[in-house]
Amino acid sequence: MARSEATQPGFLKTALHSRNRQFLVVLMLFSGILAKSFGAPVMSDGIQIPPLVSQRISRAASALIASTEGDSRMKLHHPDVPGSAASNALFRWSFLPGRRPGLRHDEMTLDQRIHAQQLVRSTLSETGQLKWNAIVALEDVLRELSRVGGGDDPSRTPGQYTFAILGDPSGTEPWGWRVEGHHVSLRFLLQGDRWLSSTPAFLGASPTIPSAGPNIGLEVLDDEEDLALQLARSLRAEQLEIGLRSKGIPRDIIHGPGKGVVIDPIGIRRDQLTPDQQLLLEQLIDVHLGLLSSPLEQAEKRRIENAGLDSIRFCWWGPLEKNQRHSYRIHGPTTLIELVRVAGNPGHVHIVRRDPARDLDQSPLHQHLVEAHGK
Repeated sequence: MARSEATQPGFLKTALHSRNRQFLVVLMLFSGILAKSFGAPVMSDGIQIPPLVSQRISRAASALIASTEGDSRMKLHHPDVPGSAASNALFRWSFLPGRRPGLRHDEMTLDQRIHAQQLVRSTLSETGQLKWNAIVALEDVLRELSRVGGGDDPSRTPGQYTFAILGDPSGTEPWGWRVEGHHVSLRFLLQGDRWLSSTPAFLGASPTIPSAGPNIGLEVLDDEEDLALQLARSLRAEQLEIGLRSKGIPRDIIHGPGKGVVIDPIGIRRDQLTPDQQLLLEQLIDVHLGLLSSPLEQAEKRRIENAGLDSIRFCWWGPLEKNQRHSYRIHGPTTLIELVRVAGNPGHVHIVRRDPARDLDQSPLHQHLVEAHGK
């Protein structure tokens, strides 16, 4: 799925242009499970990624562990293999404010915070890092807004974001890491040089355009809305009957925590789009996968391509206006992406990416890990 840089809109465009795309995945070994009405599941051993990439992630996680001791290390690192009873921090997720298993950012020393940022940088792209930091910075904006309203919500703090590492990053068994807090829930699972999972992946923004703080006026997560809106607006009359729903706008993401990925095939298929519309759809998928560093993004894209691009569907709910409540869904054999504008103005957006086969919440991979390592 080639990305046309000339058409990239908005947020962090410079970072998108600067990303290194020299790595290519040479072998796809993990084929997808097809969601409802797509076929039967096929399991395998993950996606081969360049050893330098997996080693960089492993070293960053090991350095963060080594920088902690005592109670902090017990919070941060759960040495049991993912799938065991002690590894629920990798499988349970939430995008609400509040405490969760792991070591909070405001409990870390400066050295630990540096290592935590290096772990984020080892796995996310430059764009992904900037989005992550922009979402974290919105907590200060929400805190200030609560004070303007006559209160002071202590749950709105950048310190709430919590890191957890599961398993041995330098060993031969599966291991993973997770960072989570309000509007961020990201987790990753590896085994040696094999990339096993990067979902569920959740990002949110409220307000989407901050009215205070260092990022005032900088729209967060705009590419994810703008490209989809451009695609929906390009649909012709006969296409609108398939790809647009005027009623039944989801109140929030449908495939949230604790829910498996079961999808009715609704929306317009890629092979029912014009070439220009197909390019927009592919660019939109690129934006969502572009959270990951280039070799990991390429691995996920290759898997989607191998499963069949023409099986991917796009569906839009609601008005074709940016600042009104709306939602869209992209789904195919190996991926599900949902965006919901929960509130119009000020903006409040939720985005989730799930994987029917390799998800770390209700999937065959999850079940396999629990059966293999559960105690």
